[in-house]
Amino acid sequence: MFRIILFVFFFVEIAITNPVNAQQFGGGLKLAGTLSQIDGDDVYGFHKPGFEIGIYARTRLSKATDLEIDFSYNQRGSQSTSSDPQAVEFNLHYIDIPVLFVVKDWLNVEKDKEYYHMHFFGGFSIGRLISSSSLGGLDKDFRKTDVSWILGATYFYAKNWGVTAKYTRSITSLTERAVANGQVNLISYFISLGLNYKFN
Repeated sequence: MFRIILFVFFFVEIAITNPVNAQQFGGGLKLAGTLSQIDGDDVYGFHKPGFEIGIYARTRLSKATDLEIDFSYNQRGSQSTSSDPQAVEFNLHYIDIPVLFVVKDWLNVEKDKEYYHMHFFGGFSIGRLISSSSLGGLDKDFRKTDVSWILGATYFYAKNWGVTAKYTRSITSLTERAVANGQVNLISYFISLGLNYKFN
């Protein structure tokens, strides 16, 4: 994971300091609020608030496509409400490295500022659980490595500023929990909405 972190920062540094590569390489920052839940915990709904912050690097594949690598921290979990029959709370903190394929559309050419308003993306992420807590202590059995798939879109209302909506769902389960008729997998997923700032 350390090598991937260095790779991301190397790409971002190229984007900032080398104008020759400005059209080929780029990067930026992301900040978002999140709402999450966990399948199999006996409570329903995106009731667990959190946030996500990250840095990313991208390389241009064609005029309308990019490959993007992120390095981010996010909060996930689940939380019961006053109407739920039992108290449930999971607090999960992850370092994630998503790899995303980006397709761009709606070219803006006003005032000699050429950029795409819409960026649609999808891909996969490798995550590492760095800390956790829960009311019943079940989090002690959670797997440390997470694999997720991601879908989302960013609307750039200016050349460097955009608003991103994203859905992330784990492919791997956190653990298995015993229930009356057998075992159930705990699957984490979350939605996020936030800002995207491109360096170039």
